[in-house]
Amino acid sequence: MSINLLVDRADPDDLRRVVAAADPDILCVQELGSKTAAVVADMFGHGHLDPQKDFFGLGIGARLPVEIEHLDLADRGGWVARLAPDVWPELTEPIDVFNIHLINPINLPWRKSRATRRSQIERVTSLVGERDAASVVIGDMNATPLWPEYKLLSNVGIDAALATGTDKRTWSHFLSGPRLLRIDHAFVAGVRPIATAIERVRGTDHRGLIVDVEI
Repeated sequence: MSINLLVDRADPDDLRRVVAAADPDILCVQELGSKTAAVVADMFGHGHLDPQKDFFGLGIGARLPVEIEHLDLADRGGWVARLAPDVWPELTEPIDVFNIHLINPINLPWRKSRATRRSQIERVTSLVGERDAASVVIGDMNATPLWPEYKLLSNVGIDAALATGTDKRTWSHFLSGPRLLRIDHAFVAGVRPIATAIERVRGTDHRGLIVDVEI
């Protein structure tokens, strides 16, 4: 599961409710702050949380122990959690879960933002190709399927929502009402996507994205 928490404005109690109902093995969060980090830390005994007071807070919560690695990207980093077969009994080979939050394309100057976004995507694509594991690259990509950056992300793997016919819009300027754009994605390689779903968490402009995959 992945969700952008709108710089800690997400309602902590509602976040707890939604995550408990979804019961994910891995939770990836973006725009993580101290209030929501406390909820994730209480619900997951493993992972890594890096709350911030700005757009840069990221975290990964895990049901079982994972190896955590910092992902060095232009402008803002990410985190990778490796799920190892000797710890996760369902696995026969490792799976890497990349939690990323690409910079916003409307950040000025636009030419620099576009170049930075492409650099971020190229780095992630390169790392996925170099590693000896199946991969799930998930998070707030700040790109709809119409954007060139989305097409570049397709080099990482299969868009889980599109492949399963369960693609739903995930973001809007407004906290209530229908979502207008699909900018939160999960690209998978080496695993088969089964379905995706979205869930509302009060206080944030993003829907939580839940992804089921088969090994």
